[in-house]
Amino acid sequence: MDYITKPVKRIQLRKFATIFRYLFGIAPTERIKVLDVLDRFHSVFDNVSYVVLEDYEMPPNIPARCSIQENEGTFRIEIKNTVYVGAYEKNIGAFLDFICHEMCHVFLYRIGFTPIMNRSFDNGKIPAYCSVEWQAKALCGEIMMPYEATKNMTVEEIMKVYGVSRDSARYRKRY
Repeated sequence: MDYITKPVKRIQLRKFATIFRYLFGIAPTERIKVLDVLDRFHSVFDNVSYVVLEDYEMPPNIPARCSIQENEGTFRIEIKNTVYVGAYEKNIGAFLDFICHEMCHVFLYRIGFTPIMNRSFDNGKIPAYCSVEWQAKALCGEIMMPYEATKNMTVEEIMKVYGVSRDSARYRKRY
């Protein structure tokens, strides 16, 4: 499910990634410690909590999700147990990405990229630059793999230095 929000360009997302890194004391080229940021997230963004749920408590195709109670102004990030354990114990890049992606939803919402329309659309009907999901995914990539630091790296170097999945590193190389 996706929602329309105001448009943003990738160059703007790169600037937002710099701000995000600054807020959490992460140097411009440093590898982000996603779970450390998750544990400190509520100290930067109030009214945000996270919970690790048993896998059966979430739909099979959802590794993590973020929900907002707009009337209360609170966010709750829910993470499947296997995703959290895989990120914590095995440092699996894709699992770290799922968690970072959900934090990006909160960050973007708090800086004004809120859904304009309250109804969802089928995949592919929203231009990427206006898609809540695309914006969170792209910002996550910019946070986890800083452009300036990675633009001359190989896919394998990006994977090794930043601990991301092969797919994420390949995507970085394309954009």
